[in-house]
Amino acid sequence: MKTIKFAAVVSGLVVMLAASSVMAQTSGAMAAPAAASAPTSAKATRVANRQLAKKVRTALTKSKPALPMEYITVLAKDGVISLAGSVYSQDQGTQATTIAQGVPGVTSVNNKLSIKQPGN
Repeated sequence: MKTIKFAAVVSGLVVMLAASSVMAQTSGAMAAPAAASAPTSAKATRVANRQLAKKVRTALTKSKPALPMEYITVLAKDGVISLAGSVYSQDQGTQATTIAQGVPGVTSVNNKLSIKQPGN
């Protein structure tokens, strides 16, 4: 008789533990997508920024007359392009800004290019 009561108590505890485990997993599973979406969203933003910067670099590389791309850095953040580095003339700086503004997805251009004298 005592063995049966003990078995009933143990099985009751097992059921309670299993139920609480399922509840914890369910609430954890519901919280996981929200937590997982934040890194995915941040990752997607970084990828989009890199792709936009690459499109701008490609457009600048194909420009005529050619720009000194070895001295120009292009960064993108949410549609804003930052051009840094140096060019040989004010005209090249203006040309770089105009080309960057013409790339689809660019909302504005921050031109931080300085004028570099050839040979320096």
